[in-house]
Amino acid sequence: MVYHPRDPFLGSRLSRRQFLHRSVGTAVALPSLGAILAACGRREATAPGQTGPVTDGNGLDTPGVLVGTPSNPVEQPIFDDNPPIASGLEPEAGPLRIYNWADYLWPRVYKRFGEEFGVEVELTTFYNMEEAFRKLQTGELQVDVFFPTSENIGKIVAGKLLQPLNHDYLPNLQANVWPSLADPFYDKGSRYTVPYTVYQTGIGWRTDMVDSADVETSNPWDVFWNTKYQGITGMYDDFEETLAATMARNGVADPFTAGETEISAAADALVEAVNAMNLRFTIDGAYAKLPEGRFGLHHAWSGDMVATPYYFPQGDDPEVARYAWPPAVAGSTVGGLIGNDCLAIIRGAQSPVLAHLFLNFMLEEKNALDNFGWVGYQPPQAGLDPDGLVADGWVAGWLSSAIVRQEDFDRPMAIILRELTPEVELLWLDAWSRVQSG
Repeated sequence: MVYHPRDPFLGSRLSRRQFLHRSVGTAVALPSLGAILAACGRREATAPGQTGPVTDGNGLDTPGVLVGTPSNPVEQPIFDDNPPIASGLEPEAGPLRIYNWADYLWPRVYKRFGEEFGVEVELTTFYNMEEAFRKLQTGELQVDVFFPTSENIGKIVAGKLLQPLNHDYLPNLQANVWPSLADPFYDKGSRYTVPYTVYQTGIGWRTDMVDSADVETSNPWDVFWNTKYQGITGMYDDFEETLAATMARNGVADPFTAGETEISAAADALVEAVNAMNLRFTIDGAYAKLPEGRFGLHHAWSGDMVATPYYFPQGDDPEVARYAWPPAVAGSTVGGLIGNDCLAIIRGAQSPVLAHLFLNFMLEEKNALDNFGWVGYQPPQAGLDPDGLVADGWVAGWLSSAIVRQEDFDRPMAIILRELTPEVELLWLDAWSRVQSG
């Protein structure tokens, strides 16, 4: 069953999603890794399955950034000075130190781990990835387990911030996880990461304020330019999500390979929407302000929409909430984003064996499902029946479209979130700056 998302953190539960992507006001191209990128450059994968440590010709490890795509996956390098731990080691006495987004892990789940293994578990939270990288790079804090986003794995590996995994401690990875995410394109062979949650980016609306027929069209994204909904429409204050959705609306099949002309056209369209629709950019619009009636229509992460019933004011009907992911809308001809988040172990972890056991623990179906009931973001568990999530009370029936299915990643119009090159990211940020300035 679904646990109340505001227990015990009233109003702050989804702050992990609030700061997932970098806006112009927070960080540009992950500046805390800027020195790494400037020093080592960036290496695109030229062939799948590249192996072995990267060296500079003198036998010294030289970090580079490997960025994979679904059609060209990359095997992240293992450096000579950063090997995985040996097999067969006894777990440390603890404590296990976890570094995570605020309210993105149910306290009862990690406390259960502590009870099972007889150790203390300590949780430290970060505000955004920029803060997390800075503290990890400077050694400002000692942690064992980290929750990175998949589109940053290449950078983090290049910075040697992660410890390679020893799969002998992770039997649940192959046993329980969707095969595509047990061997993901950004970290082929799961050398450094295991998957944590999956999500789509689509459209949330209220049926008492928006006609569903205006969303369920051949181009669902067009609804954000429908002047019938002037003044009650919002999109995410997130350059990557919102520009990508707008490029999809404009017919761009893959925004991550878009050129300057297509990026600029998306900015033009958003400026048009700001002027014609009084379009507002928010982060909490979908899960909090939509239930309050301050928006009738909002750009929405699937996990946010799963949580909306718990944010409706007492006495209001939560069944007016709806969600659509454009690639799944009947007759749709446009795409939509889909992605996942990860679990990893920090290089120099003081309890690396315990950290491996925690990753394996979170890949256990019961623990993953219990955690889903609190965070709202779905784990990629092979044993979970998507239809059963409604029948068993994990997801409200009227929001069943927010359930992520394994085959969604393979839909022809699915746009899988991935890393932008630094040069292209600057184009996106320049375009977004123009949108924000009107």
